[in-house]
Amino acid sequence: MSADRDAVHEAIDRWERAELIDAVTAETLRAETGSSSTAADRRISQYMLAGTGAVVLVLAGGVFLDWAWPLLGETGRTLTLALLAIAVLSGGVYLETSERWAPAAYLMQTGGLALLLGAYVYSERAWSDTSVPGIVGGFLALATPVILGLGALRRNGFMPAVHFAMGMGFLAVFLDRATPLSADGVVWALDVILLLSVLTVVRILREDPGGSRYPWALNVFVTGMLAGFVLITWTSLEVLALDEWTLLPLDFWLLVCALLTLWGVHRAPAGLRRGWFGRMLTLEMSAWIVLGSATVAETFDAPPELAVLLVGGVGVVGFLHGIRHGLRGLMGAASLAFLVPVWWWSVERAGALGAVLALLVTAAFLFWASGRAGGRSKAAF
Repeated sequence: MSADRDAVHEAIDRWERAELIDAVTAETLRAETGSSSTAADRRISQYMLAGTGAVVLVLAGGVFLDWAWPLLGETGRTLTLALLAIAVLSGGVYLETSERWAPAAYLMQTGGLALLLGAYVYSERAWSDTSVPGIVGGFLALATPVILGLGALRRNGFMPAVHFAMGMGFLAVFLDRATPLSADGVVWALDVILLLSVLTVVRILREDPGGSRYPWALNVFVTGMLAGFVLITWTSLEVLALDEWTLLPLDFWLLVCALLTLWGVHRAPAGLRRGWFGRMLTLEMSAWIVLGSATVAETFDAPPELAVLLVGGVGVVGFLHGIRHGLRGLMGAASLAFLVPVWWWSVERAGALGAVLALLVTAAFLFWASGRAGGRSKAAF
């Protein structure tokens, strides 16, 4: 955030020197920028502290269960997990009434949902599938995200997305515990339900492009796309047994997500624009470094030259796009996307004079690109 604040202050200084604004207006803008950035930094620190607290809470629960586990039977362990989850979840809902505690409230609810899902999964040891208690447990698992999600819809736009993503896990428990579907059938059912759900949310977004009626819809859509990575991996590995070819559908899904994010950055209606879309592009470029490199090495079993072409080529395109639109995070990730395959290639071709020469040419190109990116403006430190 400090880098963005510095950039804004530099722009204000230029406007003041060019006499586009007077000194009083410039000072007012600097003060407003400082207060806004401070609030954003404070909220980020809240989420970091709350996230750390959630991890500590899980560790505390693990230590307690490690102590109590041998003393309990399968039923007692299931009920203990469920009661602990309900306590954490209820505490998160209670804290949500205060905006100050919102980050802690959201992460406590997420942790509580994860514990509750774990209780439903563990209940299989106490009550077998399709037995009366097992069916009851399955329907309770199905009802949990529906009841809690409907309540969250009226409170905020964040938790419905969490309930939707984790709801796929609860739905999997229901299908496994209360229906005669095989493991493959459960996966296919989840695929279809996720696809239909995402298409439904797309229709909602088209009906409400300003996001005024359904402020939660965009967040739900994003988490649905992220859930797609999990289900694609599960389907490819367990059902289709694609093994190393699993990476290709993941590459395709990452491309779809990146294109949708680009649309959100540049083409989406004003009501659907979000500042964090740029950060999503950064994460997607970072994911491409891993997936693209793994695809070259595992799926195609190809030499590093192909990684330079595929991963590095996407990195170059991403870097140019980041320069054009001022997306600094994307520029950083794109630089890594270029450097990682080049480093891989140089290690594989170590000792070859041609490799050294190619690296020198690459370095010269990067220095030249650095100068071009800076334009004619003077460096400021």
